[in-house]
Amino acid sequence: MFLEWWDRYRKILLTAIALLFVTSSFWLYQTRVAGHEGTDAALPLVPPAYASDDVLPADEQAKESAVAGKPALEKTPSAPAPLYVDVKGDVKQPGLYPLDAGMRVADAIAKAGGANPTADLAQINLAAPLADGTAIVIPVKESSPAAAPVNLSAPAYAANGKNTSNASSSDQTVSLNSATAEELMTLPGIGEARAKAILQYREEKGSFRALEELKSIEGIGDKLYERIAPRIRIQ
Repeated sequence: MFLEWWDRYRKILLTAIALLFVTSSFWLYQTRVAGHEGTDAALPLVPPAYASDDVLPADEQAKESAVAGKPALEKTPSAPAPLYVDVKGDVKQPGLYPLDAGMRVADAIAKAGGANPTADLAQINLAAPLADGTAIVIPVKESSPAAAPVNLSAPAYAANGKNTSNASSSDQTVSLNSATAEELMTLPGIGEARAKAILQYREEKGSFRALEELKSIEGIGDKLYERIAPRIRIQ
């Protein structure tokens, strides 16, 4: 009897099973699609990392710089090199000082602590412009105004503030036995330290009896003596 029933309703039963399978598959597919759409809608929108207020992409930074009228990269101009000036003579702090370009003799004297009360500034051109390697000698009142350093590669200023680099000084000699420190410093290669050493030698040993005695002072060798010899005398 079962076989007869099966033979009669087999096609109908198989067709019903197939329809049920197709219907179930379609329903499951729709359910999954709807679930994905609901998940995507529930996710919060997160801005990309480059959209932060503090960090912008390189092209956006370039655009903002262009809108602001500023280049993306600005080069800082380098500062001009300083001028080195040797200030000596009757000033409070003689020495080598760096000064800015465009400064004057007055600025160099101020850099050296200012002139002493005995300085003869009337013989100085305070408005003279400075150059790198300039030597300035401030004379003492009632001393010889010819206080220009010689044998300098850069411009040197005499007491009147004029450039004396090419001036001849062969007719101006300094007495080793009576010259002051400022007068000794007008000799080539003689700075404040060597001038003091000459005065100390004179106090300890007495008057110079020969020009060659100058070589017994520390720091004055044969070469320096040859440069000084035409400019010095005993009396």
